[in-house]
Amino acid sequence: MLDVAIVGAGPVGATLAARVGRSGRKAALFEARPRPAGDARTLALSHASRERLEVLGGWPGARATPILSIHISQQGGFGRTLIEAGEQRLHALGYTVPFAEVEAALHGAVSAAGVPIHFDAACERLELTPDSACMTLADGRSVEARLLVLADGGANAARIPGLAFVEKDYDQHAVVAMVRSDRAHAGRAWERFTPRGPMALLPVNDQYALVWTATPAEAQRLQALDDAAFLVELQERFGDRAGRFLATGVRASFPLKLRVVNSPIALRTAIIGNAAQALHPIAGQGLNLGLRDAAGLADTIETFEVDALGTPRMLDAYRGARRRDAARGVAFTDFLVSAFADARRLPTWGRGLALAALDTFPPARRLLAERMIHGAPAR
Repeated sequence: MLDVAIVGAGPVGATLAARVGRSGRKAALFEARPRPAGDARTLALSHASRERLEVLGGWPGARATPILSIHISQQGGFGRTLIEAGEQRLHALGYTVPFAEVEAALHGAVSAAGVPIHFDAACERLELTPDSACMTLADGRSVEARLLVLADGGANAARIPGLAFVEKDYDQHAVVAMVRSDRAHAGRAWERFTPRGPMALLPVNDQYALVWTATPAEAQRLQALDDAAFLVELQERFGDRAGRFLATGVRASFPLKLRVVNSPIALRTAIIGNAAQALHPIAGQGLNLGLRDAAGLADTIETFEVDALGTPRMLDAYRGARRRDAARGVAFTDFLVSAFADARRLPTWGRGLALAALDTFPPARRLLAERMIHGAPAR
C-alpha cells in the first residue's frame, strides 16, 4: 500500500510528490497523459513559489525572466500605482518561466526523491473506504493508498460522492500571445484595467506575454485579425506606456470562469490546485495558490505519523491550515474582476482613489505585495 497516491503530474502534483518523497513517505504520481504535457504556456510565479521549487531542485532558473516591478492603472480614469521589488527587499517580485521547463525540472525533482511517475495512467474508478483509497487505472491495474490526492484540475472529482463545484462564468475569454515592443521592458509587468476587462503584459526574455480579456465575440474577432490590425487595436486599447508594439506571435484564447470545489477534502482524499479552485488569471494568483496548497498539504503529511495519513484528523488539519489563504485568494481575484469591470460596484473615480491611495501609502502597497507573493497567513 502507498502512503500517498497523487493524481495529476502538473506543477502542483509534482511539487507535492517531490516533497512527500523527500520526507520518506512511500508515494507515486499518476498522470493520464501518455507523456509530459510540454505545454507552450508561460507561467507567472511569485518569489515565494520560486523559493519552494528551488528547495526541491525544481526551479529552471536559466529560463526565468524576473519581474522587478508591476505598474497598475485603469483606462479612462486617473490613478495608478507601482509595486517594486526593492520596496519588498526582494531581488524580484516574481518570474515568468515556460511551463515545459518547470514541468521538466519538477519531474526531475520527483524522480530524484524516489517517487515513480506513471504516465498513461488514467483513473477509471475510485473506491474510498474508511481504511484506504483504491484507484483502478484504465489498464486494469489497482492502486491502494492511505491518502489520495487529486491535483488533476478536477478531472476525477465527479467520481467522489458529495463533491461538487460552484462556478461563476465571467462571460470573458483571455486572448494570449507573445508581443514585441520597441522599448526594453526592464523587468516591468503591466496590469491595465479596462471596462471590457483587464489586460496584462508580462516580461518574457525580450518580449511580453500578453493576456487580453475580452467578451467571447470580441475574442473571436481579435483572433481573426491579421497581425497588423491586431497590433493597432492593442496599441489603442493599452496606450503607449510599454512603447510601440511591433510584432505579435500566434494567438490563442480560452474562457474565463471561477470554479471552486465545495470541500477540499473527502473520505481519504485531499483536493489541491486547480482541482480545488480555478481562478481568473488577473493578478496571477491561480498556480501560486495551488503551489501553496501543495506546500500546506506536504507540511501536514510530514506532521502526522504514516498510519494517520488520510484519516479525518489529518484531513481536517490540512483543511484548517489552508482555509484562510484559499478563501482570500478566491475572494481577492473575484473582487478585482468585478470591481474593475463593473462601474456599478466601484465607479471609475472610486477605482482611481483606491489606486492613488496605494501609490501614496507605502504600508498598504507593501501589504498588497506581501499577500500577492506569500498569500494570507493561516491564522
